[in-house]
Amino acid sequence: MNKDTIETILEGLFWLATAWLTVFLFLTIFALANIAGQMDEYKIIQVSKLAILGLSVYIFVWVARGLLVKKWWY
Repeated sequence: MNKDTIETILEGLFWLATAWLTVFLFLTIFALANIAGQMDEYKIIQVSKLAILGLSVYIFVWVARGLLVKKWWY
């Protein structure tokens, strides 16, 4: 595979990860709004898993793209 193909694939994965992060942050906000009156430690931990999952996928793809293509910013 040539460098342009790899760069195009990683660029697509980066934008997919950005969409993934956006969806999971909206899910986190929606979940927090639903448990607003009845927050306990268990529910807060469950909701925070949504944000952590979305952010971890985004950071993984961002780092992979940066290391392989040397393109850290868009």
